[in-house]
Amino acid sequence: MRSLVHRALGGVVAAGIGLGVAAAPAAAATTTNFRLSTSGVVGHGTYAQMMSNPERPVPPFRITGTLVGHSPFRCAVIQVARSGPTDGVEWDTFGRQCGPGRTNVRVQTSYLFRGVKPPVRLCGGWTVAQAARGTQCDLFRPPAE
Repeated sequence: MRSLVHRALGGVVAAGIGLGVAAAPAAAATTTNFRLSTSGVVGHGTYAQMMSNPERPVPPFRITGTLVGHSPFRCAVIQVARSGPTDGVEWDTFGRQCGPGRTNVRVQTSYLFRGVKPPVRLCGGWTVAQAARGTQCDLFRPPAE
C-alpha cells in the first residue's frame, strides 16, 4: 500500500515538473551585445536569438537596450529592419530619444527574407522625423551562424 502511494505521489510530482517546464518562457539560445552611436545619442543593449516550442511560438529575435542622449539639440531613433514588398528592406522605429536623458527600448522581430537576421540601426538628426529618414546612422549587423 505504501509503495502505491509513493508511486502515485512521484507521478504527480513528475507531471507537475513537466507542466512547469512546458509553461516556462522560451530561453535565449544566443545573445550578442551591441553599441551604436550617432549625433549625441548612444544606444547599447542585447540582441538575443530566442528558442521557442511549437505550443508557444515566439518571434525568433528580441532586442532590448537603452538610448542615452547627451546633446540638448539632437534626436535619434533606433530601428530594426523588416522584409518589405518585392524583397526590399523597411525600417521600423521602436525607440526614440531627444535631448539629454535615457529611454529603454525593446522589440521582438522575425527573420528577413532568405533567413537573414535583421540588422539594427541608430539614426540621428535635429528632429525625430529627420532621424527617421536614416541619413546619418550607425548600423549593427548580428553575426552569422
